Amino acid sequence: MNGESVSGNIILAIIIALFLLSNLFLKKRSMEKTDLGKVVNMLAEINQNVKIIDAFSYTLKVKKFKTGSWSRNKDKLSFLDDKLRTTLASAFGMAEEFNQNIDAAKKRKSSSYLASIEVDKLRDAMTMCQQELGNWFSENRDSKELFPKKRGLFSRWFS
Repeated sequence: MNGESVSGNIILAIIIALFLLSNLFLKKRSMEKTDLGKVVNMLAEINQNVKIIDAFSYTLKVKKFKTGSWSRNKDKLSFLDDKLRTTLASAFGMAEEFNQNIDAAKKRKSSSYLASIEVDKLRDAMTMCQQELGNWFSENRDSKELFPKKRGLFSRWFS
């Protein structure tokens, strides 16, 4: 094999990998445009946060809590009842506050900020959100209007 064909194959492999990653990213974002997608993504974040809480006292390297889905969708949750929205706001508000404390601890290289983080309160709030969102999902997962339309990167040309 000569050098040109090897570099051509590498470039082709990179292009294919970028295509697959962009298609995956677009599908995830289109899923979040539906009510069901918003709930699924928030449940995934909550599950990750519970894992972070479980590892919080056992590891020296503290991870920040996930709040991206909440930040993107907190004003788009009118389909959920008021009590659940309040519970979510409280839990993710705590997570955002804890993230600020984690940032402060890293910036000052001091664990005293981490000592003030009451992960048990956050665990209780996240567990409650997990249960209530799980119940909403169970009740609504078969509703056809909540599913995203099948779309991909080239769907407008090949549909």
